Amino acid sequence: MDKDLYAFGSRLAARVDFYSFPRTGSHFLFTCLTGLVDLVFFPNQFAHEAEPRQRAEELNPHTFYMMKLREDGVPYQPVYVNPEPNGTHGQPTFGSWPVVAMIRDPHPTIYSYYHTAKDRWNLQATDRVAWIKEAYAGYRAFYDRIFEMQRVNPDNLLLIRFEELKKDPSVLAQFCAFVGVTPKLKPEFVHWATAFERMTKPGEKTFFRGGNNERWLEDKQWRRDVLDAAPGYFGSYGYLEDQLV
Repeated sequence: MDKDLYAFGSRLAARVDFYSFPRTGSHFLFTCLTGLVDLVFFPNQFAHEAEPRQRAEELNPHTFYMMKLREDGVPYQPVYVNPEPNGTHGQPTFGSWPVVAMIRDPHPTIYSYYHTAKDRWNLQATDRVAWIKEAYAGYRAFYDRIFEMQRVNPDNLLLIRFEELKKDPSVLAQFCAFVGVTPKLKPEFVHWATAFERMTKPGEKTFFRGGNNERWLEDKQWRRDVLDAAPGYFGSYGYLEDQLV
């Protein structure tokens, strides 16, 4: 048997490879997936680190209780979403499996990335403009690759936009159709249960910040730094090009 095929009892796990840029909402998506499918995981080098446990402390345990429920008559359907097929946040590529890729407007993404790294991981960026320039370059390389893969093989890649995931439960239904399983909970219920105010605990948080795509616009110095970094435009990815004006 192929070592990359995983059987649970008599059922063979469906599998997709997953790619995302930091702070695009992948942890939010995986919370949603917990309610949609029977996620399975395998040992990895990050499983026992403090960081995952600390992130979990910011989440509402009642949400995860709800996500473990299932509709009557929906069978057990193991699904393996490989979160690092080419290393953590590695460059996307097609392997033997379909690909799910998650993206978000680059401006709030990198703003969130900077502040999370600073507040949670003690980032020391003595030249913030240089840091911003490098972060946008990484974003562009990542997304250029995703859109090229989609162009070459659109049937084998599901593109999820964070903005659409937040507002429309049909995105969750699209994931289930792409993987080929019946959702164990209705996508509409999962979408409701994972709204930010229900998914997280109240109070200050350093990881789950709310997914606000407008907050960076209120930071005038950040916007000046981004202009100085001259990251270019991102209209080809489906996002507005005039937000820095």
